[in-house]
Amino acid sequence: MMRRIAVCLVSLVLTSPVWAQDQEHKDSPPATGGSGMPMDMSKMGPWTRKPTNEAQTRKEIEAWVKEGDAIMKRRDFEADIARADFPIYMATDNSKGIPSTETYDRQKYVEMVKPMFEQMPADMQAKHKLDITVLSDSLVVLEDDFTLTMGGQKYSGKNAGLLVKRDGQWKWKAFFEAGWGDMPPPAAVGGSGMQEDPEKPQ
Repeated sequence: MMRRIAVCLVSLVLTSPVWAQDQEHKDSPPATGGSGMPMDMSKMGPWTRKPTNEAQTRKEIEAWVKEGDAIMKRRDFEADIARADFPIYMATDNSKGIPSTETYDRQKYVEMVKPMFEQMPADMQAKHKLDITVLSDSLVVLEDDFTLTMGGQKYSGKNAGLLVKRDGQWKWKAFFEAGWGDMPPPAAVGGSGMQEDPEKPQ
C-alpha cells in the first residue's frame, strides 16, 4: 500500500505539466507539493526511514508477543489494554463473509474486549509462528499464524496488524482477525461494536 503511494507520488512529479515544461524551459518553476514550496523527494518517503537495526526490532516484537501471552495467563487486563495505541482500528468478518470494521477509543474497546478476556480459560497455551515486516524503527506489520490449546482442544488461526512504537513501547494500532462478526454484543452495550461495510452487498 505505502509502496503504491510512493510510486504514485514519483509518477505525479515526473508526469506533471510543470515537469514537462521544465524539460523545455530550464528556468520554469519546479513541481510543488501544494504548499508553494518545491517538493524535495529526498526528504520524505520510505527511503528516508529505513530501519537502523532490523534484527533488534524483530527481537523486540518477539519479546512483545511473549509478554502478551504472559499478561493473558495472569489475566492482567490493565496491562493488556496498555498495549493498544488508542484509537485503534479493527476489522473482522462474519460467517457470511461480510467484513466489518470499527475504530475504537479506550472505553469502547474495554466494553468489547473485557468480557472475553475474563472468560479465557486458565489453562490456555499459545504457540506462534510470526511473520514480522519492519517498515521503520517505529512501524511494524505483524502476521501471526497461531495455535491455542485450551480445555483439551486446539484452535488455530491467523491474525495481522500494525504495531507502532510510542514513547519507547510497542503497541497495537490496527488489528485484523477473521470470524468475530457473529459475536453477540457485550451486555454493557446495545450494539454489536463493529459495523458492516455499507458498500458490501448483504
